[in-house]
Amino acid sequence: MDEDSTQKTDLFSLFTELAALRNEVKLESRQVKIALDLFKNSLETTQSSYDQLHQEFKRSSHEQRNHKREIMQPLLLGFLDIYDRLEAGMKSLNNYTNTSSLLTRYFCKQERRLIQGLQEGQAMTLRRTLQLLARYQVHPLEVLNKPLDPHTMWAVDVDSQPKLENGIVTEELRKGFMWGKEVLRIAEVKVNKK
Repeated sequence: MDEDSTQKTDLFSLFTELAALRNEVKLESRQVKIALDLFKNSLETTQSSYDQLHQEFKRSSHEQRNHKREIMQPLLLGFLDIYDRLEAGMKSLNNYTNTSSLLTRYFCKQERRLIQGLQEGQAMTLRRTLQLLARYQVHPLEVLNKPLDPHTMWAVDVDSQPKLENGIVTEELRKGFMWGKEVLRIAEVKVNKK
């Protein structure tokens, strides 16, 4: 009987141990579930914060680009005005002719040298202005002998050249410029009409 009672005790102990182990596993699984829920909530909060930060960054970048554009556009247009004046001065120098007699022109070498020096200086200033504009992605539009493009050109005068098709630009009256991929200033042109 002694052996029987030991076996019963051992079975009782075994069942007690199993019940305790089962309760411990339940507690552990509850704790793991709570930890997983906390981790899931933390991950969702982090994702939400990241999404908000990303949206704020996009909005801020967009505002910064617009602000930069608002500041830069008037400055660049001011440089274009200076460029126009320099170009007009260069045309005047190139068209300058001394209407005096041959004898007077012969004795006016200093005047010719002065005009030539002014032309060279003006040409250098024009090139430097174009280089400065190019640094900010501002480039002149190529419009001569091309069809009129209403997005980049404005027809202010009409020309009549029978050899050319209708709508072809025959003369550029005021240079147009692109700023990156957008038009900074529309070109004013003379267009052919048969």
